[in-house]
This record gives sequence, C-alpha cells and structure tokens, in this order.
Amino acid sequence: MSQDKTFRFTLRQYKINLISYLEKNRVFNSFFSNPLWKGVFILGTGSIITQGLSILIIPILTRLYSPSDFGLLGMFSAVLAIIMTFISFRYEFAIPVPKDSETAAHLLVLCISLVCLFSLVLSILLILFGSYFVTIFNLQTIAPFFWLLLIGCLGTGLYQALNYWAIRKKDYATITYTQINQSISGNLSKLFFGIIGIGSIGLLLGQVISNISGVGSFVQKIRLSDRNYFKSISFSGLKRAACEYRDFPIFSMPATLLYTISLQLPIFFISLFYGIKEVGWYTLAYQMLSLPTSFIGNSIAQAFYGEAAHQMHNNPSELKALYLNTVKKLTLISIPTIGIIALLAPFIFPIIFGESWLGAGVYTLPLAIVAITDFIMTPTNKLAIYGFNNWQFGFHIFRFTLIFIGFYISHLLNINILLSLFLYGCIVAFTDIILFYLNILAINKLIRTYALGSDRKI
Repeated sequence: MSQDKTFRFTLRQYKINLISYLEKNRVFNSFFSNPLWKGVFILGTGSIITQGLSILIIPILTRLYSPSDFGLLGMFSAVLAIIMTFISFRYEFAIPVPKDSETAAHLLVLCISLVCLFSLVLSILLILFGSYFVTIFNLQTIAPFFWLLLIGCLGTGLYQALNYWAIRKKDYATITYTQINQSISGNLSKLFFGIIGIGSIGLLLGQVISNISGVGSFVQKIRLSDRNYFKSISFSGLKRAACEYRDFPIFSMPATLLYTISLQLPIFFISLFYGIKEVGWYTLAYQMLSLPTSFIGNSIAQAFYGEAAHQMHNNPSELKALYLNTVKKLTLISIPTIGIIALLAPFIFPIIFGESWLGAGVYTLPLAIVAITDFIMTPTNKLAIYGFNNWQFGFHIFRFTLIFIGFYISHLLNINILLSLFLYGCIVAFTDIILFYLNILAINKLIRTYALGSDRKI
C-alpha cells in the first residue's frame, strides 16, 4: 500500500472511530442532544484540524511569497467567489429544502449540469472576448491565469452542489472529512510550490487544489448510500424542479451576487486605487480575522441551515428560539476573540509573518468591525429558505449601494485606506443590524402562517 493510500486509510479510520465513539458516549449525547450543536461539534472538529494546519503553514507561506503574491491570490479568489454565486443559478441552496429526497436529487443533478454547461460557456467567452473582460473589469493581474480560473470554477461548483446534498442528509462527518482533505492538499501544495520557487502561481494552484478536493468523497458516499434517489432522474423531473424552485435563481442568485460583490469590493477598490501589495495586506488581515469564522462559524452555518430547513416544515415556533440562541452564542464568541486578534495584530504580525506584513496588522483594526458582524449574521441569515427571497434581494441591493457609495466617496475625497476601511466596517455593521430584524420578521410570519394552517386542520 502506497504512503498516500495509507494516509487516506488512516484518516478515514480516524473519522469512523471518532464519530462512533462520540455517538456512544453518554456525556456527548447529553450535552449535544440538540441536533444543531451536535452537527456544529462534528463540523467544528474538522475546522479545528484544517485551520490549525493553516495557522502553522501561513507564517512559512508569508516568507515564501510576497504581499503582492497574496494580493494576486486575493484578486483571483474574489473573481472566483463572484462566479460561484451564479454558476448553478443558486439551485444548490434549494437542495436541503424539499420534503422528498427525489426532488432534492433532481435539484442536485440540475446543479451539476448547470456547472458543467456554464464552465464550457465561460471557456468559450474567455477565448473569444478575454481581452475585453480584462479591460472592462481591470483584470490585468489575473489574465494570464484564466485557464486556472476555469478549472477552479468547474471543481468548486461541483463541490458546492455536493456539499449541500450532504447538508440535507446531515452527513456532517463526510463534510468534515472533505474539509480536512481540502486543508491538507491546499496548504501542502502552496508550501511545495513556494519551496520550488515558481512564484505567485503556486498560491493559485494550491487554492484551486484545495477548492476541488473532496468531490470524490461526496460522489462515493452518494454511490454507496443514496444512489436509489437518482434512479428516477428524468428531464421532465429536472424541468419541474427548476420551475418549482425558480425563486432561487430569480431572487437568491442576484441577491447573493450583490452580497458577494459587496464583500469583494474592497479588494477591487484597493487594487484600483492603492495597489496590489495593499490587496495582499488586506487579504492576510481579513484571513486572520476570519479564523473564528473558519473554526466554528462555517460549521454553525451548515448545521443551522439543515436544522432551519427541517424546523421550517415541522415546527416553526421553535425556529425563532433557535435563531435567537444561535445569534446570542455567536455574539458572545465573536467580540472577544476577533477583538483580541485585532488589538494584538499590529504588534505580532511583523514577528509572526515577517516585517513586510506590518501593514496587514494595522488593517485588522477597522476590519474587525466587518469580521464581528459577519461572523454573527452570515451563518444565521436564511431569508431564502424561509421563502423571502425577494426580501433578501432588496436587502443586498441596499447594502451594495451603500458600500459602493462609501468607497466612491473615499476615492473622491482622497481618504487614506484606513479611514476607507473604517467607513466600510460601519456600513457593514449598520446593514447587518437591519438584516437581523428582517430574519426575525420573516420567522414571525412563518409562525403565524403555520398556526393558521394548524387551526384550519382542526
């Protein structure tokens, strides 16, 4: 047996033994009787392992790659993130929602088909009109790597769709396993390419390898456990599922697109008005502030999504308590953890990452506002699955407009980058407070609708 197969076998056995032990442990079952927090724990275990490896490797990477290299990675990741919002028309969001798994299976096949079709169309567009895209969107820095962007789109789109199927099945163990694979493959690839000195493309290759790792694990799990749901796949079924959940491409897709562009706007503005080196500082600063999100926020988001989709159909009255309790816990976690990182960063970043990264440490101070509010609201904002896609769309139009105006004013007044980032943070915090109350209002409407339906049955 090769070393690679031995490692994968050991990792798989560790996953099986850990989950088996925890499920039999009385203390675990008592403390985590709530399915949400049990899912968070399982997903969080993988996040701790993956982010722990990232923390160990980042100080090495910052000495192998320059701030400009990280700036290029930031630009590449920003473009990829934007494409991911519409590559499958956001039908992957609908996968956990249907009561029957056959409809969900049709949605998954629909997503995979759209990802493959979009990747093909995008490759043709880049071949024919790539130079126009570069000029219009100021993408000169990543133009030589469009071929890598296409690979990233295909692989990441497939992983994204399959991941939502696993969320539907509450298969948090497999999600955790793929997260560990992604961290190991991505970080070790970046390290290897940095050591052999191939330059900034090493970071991009490592990122793409990380994004697409885990697709095979999801496919294997479906083949072994869920293949019966896919035996009745038909074109008419795909068309019916697409029509039934058309609100996701109509409202969720543009809403998520606006949200993602809003999130990536600082990168594009900094690149345009300040320079690619500053983008590198911003990228590292936000990455470090996002560590709490990476450790537990993403785990809560995936587990909360599954629980919210379930309770929406079965017991909406419990959904409000779940939402408020989750927001409260996230608030208590985020303020001290992210606040401490931001206060210490200007002093410890040059020591940990090297003298050239002092600017990243300073950037953490205004960006802490963004990181705290996003840590709280990103995992818990589920207006789409509550059926209020139009609310979410309107909110993101409002948020995008405010952020764009904020950066445009900063440019007109020639405000320095720190003040620009502080203004950006205040806008994000203000809009996240509005988003919190929109979710409360949506849940209250669900409760009233459910109560009326129950009264009619009686």
